[in-house]
Amino acid sequence: MLKARAEMVARFFFLMACGSMLFAMGCFTSLTVDRSVPPAVDLKDYQPVAILPSPDAAGFAGSGSLLLTTSQEYLKTKNFIVTPPERGVPVLLDMNQTPEEVSRNAGLLRRFGEALRSRIVLVATILDYRTQKSYISSSTSQVWRGASYEYQSLPTYHQGISEIKVRLKMLDSEKGTAVWTAEGKGRGPSGSEERILRNLVEDLMKDLPLLPKKQE
Repeated sequence: MLKARAEMVARFFFLMACGSMLFAMGCFTSLTVDRSVPPAVDLKDYQPVAILPSPDAAGFAGSGSLLLTTSQEYLKTKNFIVTPPERGVPVLLDMNQTPEEVSRNAGLLRRFGEALRSRIVLVATILDYRTQKSYISSSTSQVWRGASYEYQSLPTYHQGISEIKVRLKMLDSEKGTAVWTAEGKGRGPSGSEERILRNLVEDLMKDLPLLPKKQE
């Protein structure tokens, strides 16, 4: 009996170690992206870019801020001139409007762009977020005992999964029309949501052109 318990404990910690390794390595991470068409305008003539504030996804605290800062970082790697996202917050307060209302109304979008002196406004949205935490359950397995098998209930580790769906849209603030749109979904181990979101935004922005560096 003591030997059987020792085997169960050993298997439990082995499964936990395997789960931790998979989490750290991100073996289950995958991205599904709808490749975007080239921008409808020459974006180098539409700088700087303003970013409309984004609310958090339900259950993912800080996701809105992370989405904006990540978008800003990757736009800069493409040599875009980006108006700091935090500058949009007081503008919305002065307008007494929500980001959703501004993105849907051409007149409000024009006011937002004019306030930040930006012709292009990036609307970054988390369309969906869902997660399942990792858990341990019991399963019945055959264990060899001498000359025969016996059945024992042993712990089984189940890796949780998180999914995030994001849409990035660049709007012409003067015309209220979309000049570029990209959408995709990221999936990976629960607990790695920040990495999934960052990887997804980076992959979505691969389709944006690399702008010439601004001469000092």
